[in-house]
Amino acid sequence: ALFYARREAGRDTGSDLTAPAPPPPPPAPSSVVGAEAVQQAGREGLTLATSSSSNSGYKGVTFYPKERGSKKYKLEVKTRGKTAFLGCFATAEQAALFYARREAGRDTGSDLTAPPPPPPPPPALSTAAGAEAVRQAGREGLTL
Repeated sequence: ALFYARREAGRDTGSDLTAPAPPPPPPAPSSVVGAEAVQQAGREGLTLATSSSSNSGYKGVTFYPKERGSKKYKLEVKTRGKTAFLGCFATAEQAALFYARREAGRDTGSDLTAPPPPPPPPPALSTAAGAEAVRQAGREGLTL
């Protein structure tokens, strides 16, 4: 049955039949603000976690249409068997960006469009060969 369903959906059926299905594609941004959150995730090298079981399309993000105010998307995650409420957001994409930053171990401050922090400085070079490799990479326009 799995083989048939994958074949009908146009997926590869020649490989492992017990492999999990790929994650669902991300939903279209719900607004200009949502599109900006998606672009920001791309700039930070983050992937917004999608979910087919969520009514928003993103993992941990739930849409509550009857909620008062403009922040109708709630972000909740399970941590050590308990549900942790992480906040309310104006768009599903903002909540998903917050979740992605949290999973990546980054600061989840209030400004969702702030650029990521600069990378840490490179470690001290331990050998002359290491120093030469760094200089050569610089001459070639590369960053180690």
